[in-house]
Amino acid sequence: MSERKFKRIVLKLSGEALAGDQGFGINPQVVEPLAQEIAQLSKESGIEIAIVVGGGNTAMDVARAAKRVPGVKNVYLAYRRNARYMPADEEELNEAIEDGVEFVTLVSPKSFKGGKLVCAKNVLGEPDASGRRGVKETDELVELPCDTLIASIGESVRGDFYTSNGIEIDKKNLPVLDPVTLETNVKGVYAAGDGAKGASVIVKAIADSKKVCEAIVNHAIGELKISDTTDEKVYSYRGILEEVEEKKADNRCLACDYICENCTEVCPNRANVYVNVKGSHQIVHVDYMCNECGNCETFCPYASAPYKDKLTLFASEEDMLDSENDGFVIVKGSKDVKVRIDGQNLVYRIGESNDKLNYRYAELIDTIYNEYEYLLL
Repeated sequence: MSERKFKRIVLKLSGEALAGDQGFGINPQVVEPLAQEIAQLSKESGIEIAIVVGGGNTAMDVARAAKRVPGVKNVYLAYRRNARYMPADEEELNEAIEDGVEFVTLVSPKSFKGGKLVCAKNVLGEPDASGRRGVKETDELVELPCDTLIASIGESVRGDFYTSNGIEIDKKNLPVLDPVTLETNVKGVYAAGDGAKGASVIVKAIADSKKVCEAIVNHAIGELKISDTTDEKVYSYRGILEEVEEKKADNRCLACDYICENCTEVCPNRANVYVNVKGSHQIVHVDYMCNECGNCETFCPYASAPYKDKLTLFASEEDMLDSENDGFVIVKGSKDVKVRIDGQNLVYRIGESNDKLNYRYAELIDTIYNEYEYLLL
């Protein structure tokens, strides 16, 4: 056997691949043979190989950290879909690429023998209810070297934990809750955060905890006081954006997930507009309404320059060529959209899937075309 050129390898796999027939979490019947073979390889070869399982933000962090370990030359992340459908934030994905993490997409692990992880190559299937495309395995196999398994996947709630304690659950194995108090059918028992509604972010878990605390206090004092803080009330305090009659030349704008939306309020020309995309507010920068005054950059709490950094809606192809912003222009009289992302140009058609365009951008463009016609010249 020729001398190996590596001592450590990090291989990242999709967590879905370890779910097996159960469709969620980690299936011990799938993991055990893999773990045994990995342990045997490590013992026989002495090579340190890390397998990072998962495609979310945590998996990206693990892979990037592994890349910084002394002696590690190559870090591979293998995922059953393509990069477009990874659940990780685009920022996390880009930072992993910048750190030198190499991606092997459209593969699913099948076996682990002789220091090689054998994976089946996949092809994308039809979109599911969430819009993510499924995968279909092919007969073609690829081999990847690996040694240590790191599970970095989203965990699922165990429904039997609830049912064994008399708590009713729904089809997703989540507890049936009072929508106001988050109390289960068992009096005095509440659920919050991921255990109540499935995997989400910490701020939503905190919000749930606040509801539960209020419910417990209300029960203790013998009266029901419901919090009057709602999304509608919060947004009622914000400035009202109106379409201006005078149109400024040379305008730019962006899209983001931050709820501050300062850039929409401080812009004197209202060139930064929030767009409701499936319940999530994003910001689009409207090129023809911006005079580059810089207000949005001054007041941005995230050290960003929205008029430069956010996705921009252009009025014409000429305006798009005259700008360096990432953005798009809808070809007049058609559903064709010319898009520029990270310097790469592509053509997208409204309502149709495009493997080269991140689905978040596609959803934003579709929403503007269908629901925000007043922004289109």
